[in-house]
Amino acid sequence: MRTPPSDSSRESDKSNKKDLTSTLNIASLRSVPDFISEKTLLDSLSSEEFNVLKNLPKDSGMLISLAGPGKGARFLLDTDCVTIGRDATSEIFLDDVTVSRKHCQISRLKNGSETAFEIEDLKSLNGTYVNAVSKAITSLSHGDEVQVGKYRLTFFRPVTGQRSGEID
Repeated sequence: MRTPPSDSSRESDKSNKKDLTSTLNIASLRSVPDFISEKTLLDSLSSEEFNVLKNLPKDSGMLISLAGPGKGARFLLDTDCVTIGRDATSEIFLDDVTVSRKHCQISRLKNGSETAFEIEDLKSLNGTYVNAVSKAITSLSHGDEVQVGKYRLTFFRPVTGQRSGEID
């Protein structure tokens, strides 16, 4: 008579395997932001923020924290390379463990009279997101939301004119 195989070999196999489960933090999940028109975006700015954008040189940009940590912070992008990170030598210093020391950089690219901005992740642990999509490198457009760690910053180019709620 044959004896059935023992479960002891299966148990020893289990002890050699690593647990591949992880904890998922539901609060950190975000959906792709809804499309917001430029008018709605500009109307959400304070008068001071709007006037700062009106007075920006045409070859510069600005990141503004509209919500979350650092709300109200403004970062001028007026050089060819701006580094963002937890390292104190970063041009944009974001002091939080969700931000890598050298997290990402924004490059200003000039082609004649045209100026473009490009963001590049510097192999950060948590990644760099533009409009809730992880990006290694991508160009930035007016109104794009950049997420670095827990910080959400909106990219702006200089604006002209007035907001819809303002009267001449």
